[in-house]
Amino acid sequence: MTDDEQSTVWIGACRYYLGRMTYEVHSFCDTLVRHWPELSEHTRAIIKRDVEEEFRRDDLARRPKSNAIMLPLGHDCDRQSWEKVRKLWR
Repeated sequence: MTDDEQSTVWIGACRYYLGRMTYEVHSFCDTLVRHWPELSEHTRAIIKRDVEEEFRRDDLARRPKSNAIMLPLGHDCDRQSWEKVRKLWR
């Protein structure tokens, strides 16, 4: 697999799992954390941007007077998995 193909797969998978509410979110996040050092700077930058944007949206949706039906990062347990990813750059 070329670097561009790997980038496409990682970014696409990340975007797919953001907002999902399944046990697979935890599995994907653990895998992403494990492989983070191997990813190109370009791939990391896009994933970081996407994840940060979802945290921003999720924070807004979790405000007390929000009328949000769905949370951008999923349930609390899903958000905790994304927090592990976020710690890679924070």
